[in-house]
Amino acid sequence: MVCVDSDVLIDFLRNKKDVINKFQEVKNSGQQLSTTSINVFELLVGTSRYSSIEYDSIKNFLNNFLIYDFDFDSAEKASEIFSDLKSNGQMIQLPDIMIASIVLSNNESLLTRNTNHFEKIKGLDLYTF
Repeated sequence: MVCVDSDVLIDFLRNKKDVINKFQEVKNSGQQLSTTSINVFELLVGTSRYSSIEYDSIKNFLNNFLIYDFDFDSAEKASEIFSDLKSNGQMIQLPDIMIASIVLSNNESLLTRNTNHFEKIKGLDLYTF
């Protein structure tokens, strides 16, 4: 499976061709698309300024994904990532640490354009453009 980051979800909703093609490529390879509860939060917060119809359509869009929660295993992994990044002076935003921990805990790859942050995390398999 391939876990999709917020930036890619937003680009899909904006009908960006390269993202649509990448989703199709993933599906054609037999993999399922997933995302995290953190990404859902980020996406829904971004839609709070829109109408309820648009909000509902985004919720319906998210029903196409397996959604992983931030659970105990993810929290444990996030604390390891946090400590590692802090000790190396490479701290990134906490939501990105949480997303990465969920992806790692579920043995997934992360489809993102935000390689600047995520490439700092050891063992995280990035699926990029």
